[in-house]
Amino acid sequence: MQSMSWRIEKQSNGKFAIYSTRIDDYIVIDADELEIAQIYAEKGVKVYLASARAQMTTRAVAVDAAGEEKIEASRQRGSPPKEGRVPIGVTGFETE
Repeated sequence: MQSMSWRIEKQSNGKFAIYSTRIDDYIVIDADELEIAQIYAEKGVKVYLASARAQMTTRAVAVDAAGEEKIEASRQRGSPPKEGRVPIGVTGFETE
């Protein structure tokens, strides 16, 4: 099975294109950085929503007793803990 992905490439005119391995062609051409960011933001939202829906339906996992204790401790504190800054893959960026 072939890996399906998008690849951002810089065109000779300085603009950007997105190449899709799924169709072996460019699905976006002549885009600037903002357009690329918007496209990826929309794709990211769709991917995360699909994952969340699956986790709440077909792959739902019940909270065990230890987890319920942690949830109750968060209620008592008034809020759950924060994850802090987390690296995003090998991009050099971190979540806020």
